[in-house]
Amino acid sequence: MSAPVLLLSLHTLLVCVAFLFFGYKLMLLLTGRQEPLRQLRARTRWADSVLLGTSLLSGLSVWATAPAIGLGFLVLLLGAVALLLACVWMLRRESAYLAVGNLLGAVVLYSSTLYLTLPKVLPNQLRQPETAAPSASGRAEATATPDAAAPIDTATGNPVQLAEDAGSAPAAAPPVLAAGNALYTQNCAVCHGSDGRLGLNGARDLTKSNLNAAGRTYQVANGSISKKMPAFQGKLTEEEIQQVVEYSLTLR
Repeated sequence: MSAPVLLLSLHTLLVCVAFLFFGYKLMLLLTGRQEPLRQLRARTRWADSVLLGTSLLSGLSVWATAPAIGLGFLVLLLGAVALLLACVWMLRRESAYLAVGNLLGAVVLYSSTLYLTLPKVLPNQLRQPETAAPSASGRAEATATPDAAAPIDTATGNPVQLAEDAGSAPAAAPPVLAAGNALYTQNCAVCHGSDGRLGLNGARDLTKSNLNAAGRTYQVANGSISKKMPAFQGKLTEEEIQQVVEYSLTLR
């Protein structure tokens, strides 16, 4: 599990505890139990500050470690914390209706932050690929993909057999490889290197990868959280992704 996912889980837990805690106080106020509420408030003044502070700090940590979630998460988070703070103030003044409004507003805003954040922090778990992929694609690198035979130099093979193979299964056209090379250099070489062996930011050595064309297509389209690889499905067309995959298979 990656750091953003762990931080988001902790942050969500803290915010839910805050909602339950302030909701319990609000229930005491709405049921006319002011004296138990005052006693609880007197004993737990520190808890209000701790819950609000940890909720804000954990949310900032999520935003800092997962920049893909954007500025909208931060704005909605600050709004939710501000409404919770207003709810605490209304509870101290024993203004039930305003406290209810502030708490409900905080719940709505925080639900919006989760709606915006989860698809970006957990893309592979919450989003299915638009095109059906073979069940073997997308497996972990540790498991060899069926039919993932690496391209080999067949120049030393039987000339007759080579001629038959060339007639039945033509190789990828050079323009496809040229286009794939350009796209690879522009989008992939910064981490994988021009020869596929750089391994920057945890990138796999493409010369030793056991993914076949289908597996690589899924990887390029959907990215990988564990390897910090972004998804290119919205940046490249399906044809461009195939060109990158075809070129990557030549890196041996």
